[in-house]
Amino acid sequence: MTPRLAAALLVAAALPGGARPATAAPFEAHYSVYQSGLPVMDVQLALHLTDASYRLSSISRARGIARLFLPSEQRAEVQGGLAGRDVRPQRYTAEGNWRSGTRRTVMDFLAGTPRLSVLEPPEGPDRIPVTPDQMRGTIDTLSALVRLSLAAAATGRCDLDGSVFDGRRRLEWSSRTLGVGPSPLDGVSAQALRCRLESRLVAGFRRGDDPVQAGRPREAEAWIAALGPGLPPMPLRVEFPSTFVGSLRLDLVRVNRSGE
Repeated sequence: MTPRLAAALLVAAALPGGARPATAAPFEAHYSVYQSGLPVMDVQLALHLTDASYRLSSISRARGIARLFLPSEQRAEVQGGLAGRDVRPQRYTAEGNWRSGTRRTVMDFLAGTPRLSVLEPPEGPDRIPVTPDQMRGTIDTLSALVRLSLAAAATGRCDLDGSVFDGRRRLEWSSRTLGVGPSPLDGVSAQALRCRLESRLVAGFRRGDDPVQAGRPREAEAWIAALGPGLPPMPLRVEFPSTFVGSLRLDLVRVNRSGE
């Protein structure tokens, strides 16, 4: 999953109210990403949640001409513990195939702070590295998605702030509730919670970039709803700006329960 897409999905995973079940059977959500109406990527999320732990994985695959500027395939996974609504990531891994070669990141969390075990390729001279002090207090993007999900499940809203580190960059993000309205997808009649996410790069700039321009806030909007008995609400649609031409839109295609 690209950093931009991961950030957008932070807001998309919010659960609109209601107590979280003691456990949630593993399930998968499948999405298609469109740019200017053309499919450019497929995304799969798989979540396994218990009272004391979570495991979330993502697989994204570029489609068509998007393979020229997106990773042909990228996989990420985090495993961690839970203390109420607090997420405590333990290990995060990500690996993707780009035109420039394979990129791999492994982070282990010690006393709540990420420690890079693997960073391939290593950070080059074109980027200002994130310092250990700047890593402190951050979590990975997938754990942030789980954290927002649990918080919104308890409050019925998606109002939250946090800091994430993806191995090369630190971002600050906030999500805010916009309201409840009809589903934007045909065939889904449930009311959907609408949320807005703002993310901002604060460390890990490329040398020569204007920090004001590179650090300007990026926004996304998402609509989420419960999709069936025993399933937590999931994103129906996410719209967010692209660094290329036009905006991107992510739409839910299907949800599979474990074993289906």
